[in-house]
Amino acid sequence: MYEIAQFLTNPYVMGVIVAIGLIGIAVELMSPGFGAPGIIGLICFFFYFWAHFTMGTVSWGAPALFVLGAVLLVLELMLPTLGILGVIGFVMILASIVMAAADLWAGLTALVIGFVLAGIILWVLIRFIGLKASWNRIVLKAEQRNEEGYVSAKKRRDLLGMEGVAVTQLRPSGFARFGERKEDVVSEGEIIPQGAKVKVIAVEGARVVVRKIED
Repeated sequence: MYEIAQFLTNPYVMGVIVAIGLIGIAVELMSPGFGAPGIIGLICFFFYFWAHFTMGTVSWGAPALFVLGAVLLVLELMLPTLGILGVIGFVMILASIVMAAADLWAGLTALVIGFVLAGIILWVLIRFIGLKASWNRIVLKAEQRNEEGYVSAKKRRDLLGMEGVAVTQLRPSGFARFGERKEDVVSEGEIIPQGAKVKVIAVEGARVVVRKIED
């Protein structure tokens, strides 16, 4: 076990672990519900802190800070705080990663590597694979049939300009109903409450962008 912990606490290996963990958290924030990405992310961070515990470089302070940060991220998904709790929680998570390392250099190295790798991988997944739509299908485990209101990306272009109602809170992603069609949508970044009227302002492949409209 000591050899495994020693391997996992190598700054470069730590960076890979942090990257996978950050990707898991990012996917969860972009997708309604909780599923495989979040579980994988939590497992990565568990091994991150476990390895440092085994090596004797961390006390309970860093994991406690991480858990508190994760709780704030969850609260941000549930409460309209305009991102305040989310930012504080994310900073706590980053601080806990650095605190757990053997020294400041190792912690910052892991953090930089993790951010760079996570950023590149997320960009590739979002840009070329359609990360959000794919994960929504996995996380929600819903069969999207035409009779349930689902239509392919090619048929989504006719949504442009249509008005509907948000059936879930958009933070910024969620679901809205346009007539008989229930669509996976995303706001321009603002939080839109459930039940608010929305209008489709852009359709970019499988991505449907909506804006809140006043009654």
